[in-house]
Amino acid sequence: MTSPGDAMCDELPTDAKRPALWRNRDFQLLVVGNTLNGIGSRMSGLAFPLLALWMTHSAALAGLVGGAVVAGLVVAGLPAGAFVDRWNRRQAMVWSALVAAAAYATVVVAYAADLLTIAHLVVAGVVVGAAESVFGPADTLATKAVVPAPDLSTAMSAVEGRQGVTGLIGPPLGGLLFSVSRSLPVLADVVSYVVSAAAALLVRTPLPAPRPEGGEHEPPLQAMRSGLKFVWRHEVLRPVVVVATLLNFAVNGFLLVLIVVLQERGVRPVGIGLAETAIAVATIVGALLSAIVLKKLAAGRALIVGTVLLGTCLVACAFVHSYPVLLVLLAVGFLLIPAVNAGFMTYVMLITPEAMQGRVQSALMTTLMAMSPLAPVVGGLFVEWWNGEVSLVVLGGLALLSALVVGLVGPLRRMPLLADVPPVDQGPQPDAAAA
Repeated sequence: MTSPGDAMCDELPTDAKRPALWRNRDFQLLVVGNTLNGIGSRMSGLAFPLLALWMTHSAALAGLVGGAVVAGLVVAGLPAGAFVDRWNRRQAMVWSALVAAAAYATVVVAYAADLLTIAHLVVAGVVVGAAESVFGPADTLATKAVVPAPDLSTAMSAVEGRQGVTGLIGPPLGGLLFSVSRSLPVLADVVSYVVSAAAALLVRTPLPAPRPEGGEHEPPLQAMRSGLKFVWRHEVLRPVVVVATLLNFAVNGFLLVLIVVLQERGVRPVGIGLAETAIAVATIVGALLSAIVLKKLAAGRALIVGTVLLGTCLVACAFVHSYPVLLVLLAVGFLLIPAVNAGFMTYVMLITPEAMQGRVQSALMTTLMAMSPLAPVVGGLFVEWWNGEVSLVVLGGLALLSALVVGLVGPLRRMPLLADVPPVDQGPQPDAAAA
């Protein structure tokens, strides 16, 4: 059976001079296609739990449906990375996007036929999550292929800005479409996946997976273990997993508790939605600034400053009752997170052997996301055990604890300027994790 990696006669990209990012056709195609796809995903992410609530009036089932995509991502993450390292990245993106589009198309058809069930929504969400576990690493590695190394941190900053744009546009647009027809946001996401697949097809830069040493790939299980070993044995990546998991858990739990606190303070739903808008705007502005930040600050120092700023602002939210001031605190707190994320992702791409990029990306994302579904549950329990304000302080304190860990762990604290990090050899190094 021919694998996607053999199906296309791409050659490995050369070091020929490429245009600046704003004139880089292939990079712009990836950004535009994936921004539209991200907006679609935000719309369907809003519509799925709303559909479940409309069908069952059960918050628990709505939560089950809402977590289906994340479950698919976590379950399929490690094997997906192993296969991305075997497959042509263009075809991995195209086929995974089309699988996701097909899964959501079945939801639209079932809704129109009055045959939609909760089980159908869960299965569709898991399938889309599994498809995203392939698309995400392939997209990141396609970006690495079309962008020269000196521009990589700027490119990843643009990717972070894309997240802000999708968060700003997707939820309100999804709510508007849902008010017209309950399946319309899902249909819009189907179209966005097709557009994303088309954008990947139009990229001219060859996007093959590198050939392994000896011409043979590791068996899938061994390949998954290699990715995990590489992360666990690396002096920077191992503690970063701990810090990022702690930070993600704190932020996800904090946002749930913040909604409860704002409701208790009598803030209307539109006002609560402004909190997400403030974070999205901060992400966009922070992405614009992050390229400058990462040229001036060493990656380790940026990580410390960003986490301290975030944790301090999150804790302060518990003591502020003026809603405009609270929105400012949220915006300031998240302002440097795009630089933190872009710096980390760029560093990982620079230090990881080309033949292991997919496995390492997937191993990192899987471990970082594994605790995320528990964060809202734990946040809700904190509110029941204590109260909203105390819970905000505790979760904000966890973010500050992550900053303390960065300061105490030497390899993290000493992470250099990204411009001073040379890319590893581009040749295949399948056994690098065991070195």
